Amino acid sequence: MPFGDILLFSSWVEKDQNALVSMHEPRTRKSASVRRTGLIKQSVHTSAVALLIAFTGHDIAAADDYGVPGSQARFELWRNIVADKLDRALLPAMRNHNIDMWIVLDRENHDDPLHAELGGGFSGVRAAFVFFDNGSDAPEKIYYGSHTQPDNSVVAQVYDETLYYGYSAEGLTPHLRQLVHARNPKRIGVNTSETLPEADGLTVGLSDFLVDAIGDDYARRIVSAELLVRDFRLNRTALETAAYTDALNWTARWMREALSSENVRTGETTNADIAWHLQDRALELGLTSSATTRVVREGQLLPLHDPHTPLEPGDIINIDGGLHYLGFAVDIKRTAYILKPGETSLPEGLQAAWRDAQRMGALYASKMVPGAIGHEIWASINADAAAQGYKAVGPDSGRPGNESPRAEIGVYGHSVGNVAHDIGTRVAADLPFAYGERVRFPLQTNEWVSIELHVNTPIPEWDGEAWYARFEETAQITADGIRWLIDNQQDVFLIEAAE
Repeated sequence: MPFGDILLFSSWVEKDQNALVSMHEPRTRKSASVRRTGLIKQSVHTSAVALLIAFTGHDIAAADDYGVPGSQARFELWRNIVADKLDRALLPAMRNHNIDMWIVLDRENHDDPLHAELGGGFSGVRAAFVFFDNGSDAPEKIYYGSHTQPDNSVVAQVYDETLYYGYSAEGLTPHLRQLVHARNPKRIGVNTSETLPEADGLTVGLSDFLVDAIGDDYARRIVSAELLVRDFRLNRTALETAAYTDALNWTARWMREALSSENVRTGETTNADIAWHLQDRALELGLTSSATTRVVREGQLLPLHDPHTPLEPGDIINIDGGLHYLGFAVDIKRTAYILKPGETSLPEGLQAAWRDAQRMGALYASKMVPGAIGHEIWASINADAAAQGYKAVGPDSGRPGNESPRAEIGVYGHSVGNVAHDIGTRVAADLPFAYGERVRFPLQTNEWVSIELHVNTPIPEWDGEAWYARFEETAQITADGIRWLIDNQQDVFLIEAAE
């Protein structure tokens, strides 16, 4: 794929998959098209592996041999993920929280956080994604908007009913009113939340519009859908997990290439050079990314993305973040050490610190079972660590400063998936003001989690200065505990110094 096409495609997929429709004039008179689409009902329930093989077998972007799908294959995979997710994960979430109608409203330039997960598209004047539990084994999927969605859109191919009202005097109001009154829901869920940003997409203006449109009687039936949103997102399907695993594998490779002797030349390469390389490489792959690169020099954390200080032998480099793909965001860490002259391996003090971080990561992982509460997991890990001589500290929030010279552990794991810090359980102190209610959520089967911590260990070779060894890997919660989605980094990568 030409580089210009990659840029256009990356923007289209990652931000607004159907922005193309904005170039079309809406219909100037009321036009309703009701679709009972069976186009992909059967295909979305076939094997996730088979689908991924089919999608990655054609229309491949010019992305070396990563195997990143091109635009058509990527759309088809995304469409099937959305359709499968709505049919499998939504109805259980609605019924668990006694919500028989869920209304998600957004409009041009102000998408709801779940906009892409529900099918995306150009919202125009106002758009309504409406889901209704009619007692069957799948929810009704209804989309009303001002602008016609193209045939190669998720809305056109997945939703049971679509209606496009154009630029009209009354707009969405009479259509939404009729839809709600005809189905007579008992409880109407909307996206409002005090502590979960992913479930707080309903603006004040759209809230007022909804109340006016459906009337006082139905307005009294409105409730927060925050826990519906949480459960819907966290109940990861096989299709989602297969796609996310691809993104994880690509991210691990992307980071490994950045932390290689071919890419890092001591005396020349800076922290900023690595950061820019990561962004440019992601664009070459037709993806976007987010990553922070940290450099530690004998216990001193150098300024983040410093463009002026070349890397030296003995430096430790850590990358934190990942690639973005199909509306998913990866968040892992990878670490490398630049060998000093005469060295062929990691110095023993650093190796011992790395082993300690790996050991504490395994301890953390052993406590991640369905039903476990975020802040209780955090307290349990810290109690075990204290018995081993570690002092518990909080997460690194990016403030300038050097590593502490004490043996410390910081535990700050989180849900991961559509965003780096997602809507599920947060393994942290019981501070709802900082972390929202997520620290009081139980772990749920199928959700993806970032097992993240640091272990601060004094290093003899650094005259007692400490290394903040960072661990972050991704797992899925199963009935039996965690399942790592890709291989963890077992050994620190070694970079040979330039001669």
